[in-house]
Amino acid sequence: MLVLTVNDVRLVEKEANESSISYLQLMENAGAYCARVIRKTFENTNRRNVLIVCGKGKNGGDGFVIARKLLESGYNVTVMMTAGLPKDEESSEMLARIRASGIPIVYFDEKNDRNDYFNSAQIIVDCVFGIGFKGVPDSVSENVFGRINSSSAVVVSVDVPSGLCGDSGEITGAYVEADITVAITCLKPVHVIKPACTHCGQTVLAHIGIPEHCYEKVASPLITFKDGDIKEFFPKRAFDSHKGTFGTVLFIGGSYEMPGAAFLATSAAVNSGAGIVKAAFPDVSYSAIASKTVEQVLIPLPSNENGRISHKAIPRIAKELEHCSAVVIGCGMGVDSDTEKIVSYVIENSPVPVILDADGINAVKDNIDIIDRAKTAVILTPHPKEMARLAKCDVSEIQPNRGAAVKSFTASHKAVLVLKGASTLVGEADSDSIYINTTGNSGLATGGSGDVLSGLIGSFCAQGLAPFEAATAGVYIHGEAGDAVSEKYSMRGNTPSRLLSQIPVTLKKYE
Repeated sequence: MLVLTVNDVRLVEKEANESSISYLQLMENAGAYCARVIRKTFENTNRRNVLIVCGKGKNGGDGFVIARKLLESGYNVTVMMTAGLPKDEESSEMLARIRASGIPIVYFDEKNDRNDYFNSAQIIVDCVFGIGFKGVPDSVSENVFGRINSSSAVVVSVDVPSGLCGDSGEITGAYVEADITVAITCLKPVHVIKPACTHCGQTVLAHIGIPEHCYEKVASPLITFKDGDIKEFFPKRAFDSHKGTFGTVLFIGGSYEMPGAAFLATSAAVNSGAGIVKAAFPDVSYSAIASKTVEQVLIPLPSNENGRISHKAIPRIAKELEHCSAVVIGCGMGVDSDTEKIVSYVIENSPVPVILDADGINAVKDNIDIIDRAKTAVILTPHPKEMARLAKCDVSEIQPNRGAAVKSFTASHKAVLVLKGASTLVGEADSDSIYINTTGNSGLATGGSGDVLSGLIGSFCAQGLAPFEAATAGVYIHGEAGDAVSEKYSMRGNTPSRLLSQIPVTLKKYE
């Protein structure tokens, strides 16, 4: 599903206005759609008292149309103006129409907070700012938002909850806490990027009649997926399949200090449908790993003095690379001269997709151009701090500009990049598309969760998904399983082990 920036939306609407549908008609269509959403949502309730809170921009104009349409449907409607009369021609016209219909219009001011209107409303429609808001709200707006949020009414925001920026997931000040947000024309970043998207409530997409050709002049790289989109990535499992049909995942990692990474990553691959899963790890951690694994094929390798895989294991690794479908390297591996040599060897010589995670990334952070010499696809899964190392900057520079960080990296390197975090992003070389993930929660912010994700991505690569598809499906399903675990237990109780047991249940809908 396409996600457009505010400027992109304005370009699309401008194209529509110049070619087929006037701005006035677009406003009429938007307001009419929002009114239909409200009628459908509350048709089996006794909620009929509606307060529509309007600013002086086009979002307020939408509100005037909503007021007229709801009045026609028998609702008790009051319009509250928060910033004086509208400035644009279309909103002024819509205001004139509701004046003619007799809808009560009141004005908010800080001396008279109009508490009676907020208290008596059963539905409040927020049309104060919409997509045009930036910065920090003024004191009057803060007061209005506070009145809306403290009321007992159900809050419906039109396009964007007022106080939130359409192009960002950041929260800069006071805002309206919406129960429902009706996104006009398309989704915007605010609807899918955390934390802002968590304050939009249920987001409903409003198609307002803009023809497809009007979108041709915008090239927004942002996309998001739903369950149905992810399901299309997975081929049906044929009745005569065998274990070779679903590929072999080779995991290279773990160490004396972190043997659990081998268990978590390989178990994720086992639990997500890979045909054969092999775990290659330093032999000093054999007892810790072997005691927990059942389905995996174990490949203990020579260890070095640090309890990590020795570079002497490269000949055996080379042999295993010839008989796998995807390789996951780095989880719990540690970084020293031996592991740096192993990671470099795998990147340069693997004939199958390489998923590079954790210490696999750290091992080549100063030689990242090596991924451009890979014979096949490389998928990197850094968290923000690892991304900062790759970009040679501070992590504080990554977080506010996550999309730019992904785009910059994939423009320079032949790779798929999974930038983990709230609203994980996935980008790939030779494509402008950046996927914004909408599943998951902060319960996944725990050690080992990333190992599970890498195992999922490796499994999906081995089963034949294209690298970008494997990465996005892995991120989406990882987050979806995490949501189910948090719902069943709690965010604090969301452990990687519980996540592993949820993955097969989550995958049922994709078969």
